Amino acid sequence: MDMRSLACFITVADTLNFRGAAQQLHLTQPALSARIQNLEDEIGTALFVRDRRHVALTAAGAALLPHARAALARISAGKEQARRAAQGETGLLRIGFTLLATYGMVPHCVREFRARYPDVHVELAEMNSPSLENALAADALDVAVLHPPLYTPGLSTASLPGERLVLALPTTHRLARRKTVAVRDLAGEPFLIAPRGVGPSIYDRVIAMFHDAGISPHIVQEVTPMTSLAALVSAGIGMGLVTAGIARLPRPDVAYRPLRPAGPVLPFALGWRGTLAPAAQRFVDSVRAWPA
Repeated sequence: MDMRSLACFITVADTLNFRGAAQQLHLTQPALSARIQNLEDEIGTALFVRDRRHVALTAAGAALLPHARAALARISAGKEQARRAAQGETGLLRIGFTLLATYGMVPHCVREFRARYPDVHVELAEMNSPSLENALAADALDVAVLHPPLYTPGLSTASLPGERLVLALPTTHRLARRKTVAVRDLAGEPFLIAPRGVGPSIYDRVIAMFHDAGISPHIVQEVTPMTSLAALVSAGIGMGLVTAGIARLPRPDVAYRPLRPAGPVLPFALGWRGTLAPAAQRFVDSVRAWPA
């Protein structure tokens, strides 16, 4: 029982006029009659009583009509849902991100995406960058905002604006009185840093910054995430580097100062595995279009 024949049956039932129904359907009258006849043959009974002057539904036709309408409505709804899914307007989107990404564009982009595509169910997961790589590789996430370079084979990336690292130090420290702090002046100062395993690239660049200034960092504690680092600075344990995003949020007893020469930039990127699903592609496009 094909949908086109059911549509023909419904139109004839609504008009009770084969000629008028044929015109609405852009069919010849013999072609319409043939479709109705095939439908009747399939069901095994007449659906219409018809003569030259009169067309009426039989009891069988009247019984079929609501089911035919419901079937076409379901098919129409299914087609629309399939179209919207193919366009990325429905479905599930699993987004991963690092904690540092929440101090930048991620909250704004997620909020904008959900407003534009309310029928896409968004699941969010915060992890460190290596864990996000593993989750992408395991197909546990569709897309992630993380920190390149990536070390997991088979992942694709799109670069995003990075964030400059600035010095977080106690407000009572003598260097806090300066507008900028020279890297060489950090010699011998207690320094906090994230473990290399969490971000080997940025760790190496921070160490290289010290070496370029002719000094070695006096690392007193490894700590992650950077929000915890800022808390330890507030407690007077030492000083360390945080992103400009974290520095925009005031914290008691912590001062934030640019370095001279400027501190390294923490890179951000979108990462994914394989071909992006339509909803994920829409999210990637919206994030890449976000103002830097």
